[in-house]
Amino acid sequence: MRLRIEELTLVGTSRTVRFEPGMNAIVGSMSGGKTATVSCLRALLGADVRVVPELRGRFISGTVLVGERRFRIMRQLVTTSTAKVEIAEIGGLQEVWRLPASELQAGYDQTFRNWWLDILELPAVRVPRAPTDDASPLVPVTISDYLMYCVLKQKEIDTSVFGTDNNNHKNIKRKYVFEILYGLYDPEAAGLREHLRKVTTELNALTADADTLERILENTVFATRARLEVQRQETEQELVRARQADLTMTRELTESATVLLREQIGEAEAELARISDAAAAEAASISRLEELRDQLIAQSRRLTRALVAERLLNDFEFHTCPRCGAGVPDRGDEDTCRLCLQTPPQTPSPSTLAAEQDRVIEQVAETGDLLDRSTRRLEELQVARSVQVHRRTELGQQLDHATATYITDQAERIRAVAAQQARLEEHLARIDDALALHIRLQGQRERIAELEREQEDLSSRIAASRHSNAAVQQRLDRLDEAFESTLRNFDVPRFDKRPGSRINRETYMPIVDGRSFADLQSQGVGVLVNVAHVLAHQRVALHDEGIPLPNLLIIDGISSNVGHEGVDLERLRKMYATLLEAATEHIDQLQIIVTDNDSPPIDGIHRALELSDTDRLVPGVPAVSEDADHPSEDE
Repeated sequence: MRLRIEELTLVGTSRTVRFEPGMNAIVGSMSGGKTATVSCLRALLGADVRVVPELRGRFISGTVLVGERRFRIMRQLVTTSTAKVEIAEIGGLQEVWRLPASELQAGYDQTFRNWWLDILELPAVRVPRAPTDDASPLVPVTISDYLMYCVLKQKEIDTSVFGTDNNNHKNIKRKYVFEILYGLYDPEAAGLREHLRKVTTELNALTADADTLERILENTVFATRARLEVQRQETEQELVRARQADLTMTRELTESATVLLREQIGEAEAELARISDAAAAEAASISRLEELRDQLIAQSRRLTRALVAERLLNDFEFHTCPRCGAGVPDRGDEDTCRLCLQTPPQTPSPSTLAAEQDRVIEQVAETGDLLDRSTRRLEELQVARSVQVHRRTELGQQLDHATATYITDQAERIRAVAAQQARLEEHLARIDDALALHIRLQGQRERIAELEREQEDLSSRIAASRHSNAAVQQRLDRLDEAFESTLRNFDVPRFDKRPGSRINRETYMPIVDGRSFADLQSQGVGVLVNVAHVLAHQRVALHDEGIPLPNLLIIDGISSNVGHEGVDLERLRKMYATLLEAATEHIDQLQIIVTDNDSPPIDGIHRALELSDTDRLVPGVPAVSEDADHPSEDE
């Protein structure tokens, strides 16, 4: 993917750097700020902010070209992971973004760091932090990891490959990015590796659990499952015999005198309860009959008073008002009372009242007879209850005596039978628990065998996918050729024992004539090898669209420890010339930015920025060491 930086501006100052297609140079003294400029470029491309103190808190803005789209980016140079970055597309769709730098927040669907992955069409994958640890957490491959193959920093250009010597985490990321770029880490293989990781984690947990369980069982009397099954069968047979003995003893006891006494006591208690219920019912009946008798007597008395009033008071006639003493006039109307002037109510005749009186008297007599009969029945029930209570007491005393004799004779036998049953049941439960552990252990062993077969199959499939892709092998062969060719163009010192340079297929590190980077011993040679290494990756990516490496190369401190006289100067010129040739040949695809303390030793390179002790990147501040920036957290 073509990636070109067109402009970088330090907001609030007059410092604006414009870069041309092809090869650009930033020239400046040690304290001018050229390395700080590279840090700003990396921050513009999505890396974490790590700059000198004089730049912290300032804003930078820049214009970048990605493919055919152009974007304007503004970012504050702060280490806060949620600091907002503003992006606006120039022309085209004219999209606008405002995104947190590296930590996703509510209300945002991506970060500035992930935005770069989308724009550059780089795979967004998560990989194990430690490949050899199956329980290692997954971490994302970020834009800074991809830029590792595009940016050579001054403090690592002559000492290590991408600063991975003392940073194992960064070295792991370097290898993952290599596999992603060259197709070794394809999505299917990644899925297989993730599945293998889960299988291995489960396998390790099950193996540890099974080993622990087996050690526990070995130290007990239940170590052998076959012996347990024999013991269980024997214990079940003994338990059956013990229960049969218990039933036999129960039948014997059922036929004893105590059982007959208990039955008689039960019958006596049932009869006593029946008598008590009947007595309570008779008592309630007596109470109701007494109430009825009293009501009938009261009614008979009212009837007597009515008959007396009818005979003795019926002929009274008022001629004078008993209240005021005035005379009561005779109206001649016999149906109207002279005193109240109302029609008197109809009253029963004396014969009717007499008949009602006779009927009530008969009811009183009948109620009295019923009351006498219920009273006699209640007395009989009370006598029967007393008899039954006395019988229950005698039966209880007989049972107490029989039980005492029974306990004396049978207590030891009962205890022995009960103890034997309890012991056998407890022993059978222990055997069942131990057998359950053996069954669980067997299930774990079967699952372990299944997981081991699955693990072996996954490993074989991963290995096959890793080595069966012919296109990947062709890319790696072209990378070896490009690396060897670039080293010869630089005129790097060679070693005769094992001529030929390549990329190690296991570590993906450059090998020069059989020597690893750590064995080169010369920092100047290390610079030449590092530059040749990154340029070789760019050359292969430019001719292979399947390699998603961004076509941008930033080299900070290109002449570090190379030398500026004699053969060393000639090698420096050849390195510059080779870079310029590559940038010119692919001027529309590849942009190269180099920084150096001195001007480029050849012509044709655009000087994008020139700095010095008197003309620094940040004017008016004291000189600072350009090594003050620190590696970012994702490196």
